[in-house]
Amino acid sequence: MREAGSTPHVESDLSRRTYEHFAMGTLFRLTLCEADPDLADRAAAAAFATVDRIEEVATDYSAASEARRLPAASDGDWVEVSPELGLVLRASNRLVPLSEGAFDPTVGELTRHWRRALRRRRWPESSTWEQASRAVGWAEHVRYEEVGGAPRCRVEDPQLRLDFGGVAKGVAVDQALSAVEAHGIHSALMEGGGDLRALDPPPGADGWRVEVLPFGEKSPRRLRFLLARAAIATSGDVYRSGALGGEPLVGLEGAGSGVGAMQYGHVIDPRSALPLPSPRASVMTASTAADADALATARLVLGPARTGVAALERGLFFGGEDEEPCVGEAFPQDGAVPIPSAHPSPGQPRPDESLQRHRDE
Repeated sequence: MREAGSTPHVESDLSRRTYEHFAMGTLFRLTLCEADPDLADRAAAAAFATVDRIEEVATDYSAASEARRLPAASDGDWVEVSPELGLVLRASNRLVPLSEGAFDPTVGELTRHWRRALRRRRWPESSTWEQASRAVGWAEHVRYEEVGGAPRCRVEDPQLRLDFGGVAKGVAVDQALSAVEAHGIHSALMEGGGDLRALDPPPGADGWRVEVLPFGEKSPRRLRFLLARAAIATSGDVYRSGALGGEPLVGLEGAGSGVGAMQYGHVIDPRSALPLPSPRASVMTASTAADADALATARLVLGPARTGVAALERGLFFGGEDEEPCVGEAFPQDGAVPIPSAHPSPGQPRPDESLQRHRDE
């Protein structure tokens, strides 16, 4: 595993360099075009340092993270937050209403119980689940604003647990690429755990060749795009799902989560406070990785439902690996051009990046 600052892999194009870095429980890969190797190394180091700072403040896996400490620190009062957490909060504050509530970081306590249930392969107690579900609701529990450029937040419930797994990696990719551009490099591609964004294409190309695998690398289903100044994200449960024993949660079938579903993924529907049936996957195109990340999660929750919201209609929903996708009315986002053949001939160029969901925070 190569970290920023180590010797990069240099491809046949002598200006194209690829760097890898492990963070947020997944592999981040940065490819950039720059003839000066020292400048490229500095840009990659700055990009990955940015990813690490966002992980440090936004993860819900560490009790010491700023995101975990925020509700108790606020306890109903306004508190200033770091610029890095401010970026994640700002994105969430915009994307929760845009997603019509299908993406909502206040599911953190439900996520915690559901992770344990999937590990144990046993349904959580209904009383525990019901209590945790009362905390769900960004509009009711969280306020965010910027005063004089300084971000601040108010959380009404000190016991609230925030889960930014559906947006933090996207924010990290966006900010990492901003760090690359700050070094004067404008041709770059970055992927992190299913969230991918491209800046300008490589010299002489119309875009970066991207292969999307919504059901993982072992699945024959593949989508190909040319990507330039746009983002793509995948969301799905191919690596995190299971059948559970014991008594199912009350109201599960009646909430529209799938009558008779035996397998469940790791994503919670914030509107019903219930897990989603498996398998399912989504692919979202957007102008930024943060938008693609959160809205891919939202489309996974919404399923094939049409919303009339253009941002939510720039993606695909797969109800199963063998089913044809439901295509959004506004799909794809400008800058993401589908390549018709999903099975390239032997002479066709390999993709610059293969995109699949490695892990959700």
